[in-house]
Amino acid sequence: MPCLITYGEKTGGSQFTMTLTSNLFLGGSKILILTAYPMARDNFMEQIQGREGDVAYVESVEQLEQNKDAQAIILKSGDEELFLRVVSGLEDIGERMILVKNIEVFNEKVFSFILGFQKIILSGDIDECEAKDLIMVSKFRTVVAFSKPKVKLPFELPELQKYQGYFWGEARKGVVRLEE
Repeated sequence: MPCLITYGEKTGGSQFTMTLTSNLFLGGSKILILTAYPMARDNFMEQIQGREGDVAYVESVEQLEQNKDAQAIILKSGDEELFLRVVSGLEDIGERMILVKNIEVFNEKVFSFILGFQKIILSGDIDECEAKDLIMVSKFRTVVAFSKPKVKLPFELPELQKYQGYFWGEARKGVVRLEE
């Protein structure tokens, strides 16, 4: 971490993001999730079956207070203001991996607030993101690309098959693929 996952529609990046997040959760990581759409929440919950009791769905700051110790906190989809309040007020925010999924939907305020954190995953279509310039000047230890963006990446993207991504990290590089 920090990690950037970029992809166009129907390329596998969304599924990859939620599988990575689910695996981090199942491995014991504390997580805070902001997505634009509830389908990501449903995907996450499906992948962690049997551990639903360790997850809190939060729609207000008041609900957060009651659920602040949950291993995973999933915020109301698309609620940027709630996200900013939670990130600035959650006592254990430094321990949590923060996922912002569907980056193309959120405004620059979200990213300017969290880009200083190390434990972040930004996921979505970087070319469609309002804050792409701000994001791309940040240093990511890991980048996974499922489609070739217009923005300049720190590596040359090889030709990819459907549902393949290119994983680029400080220690590892290579093709990743989603399998059923």
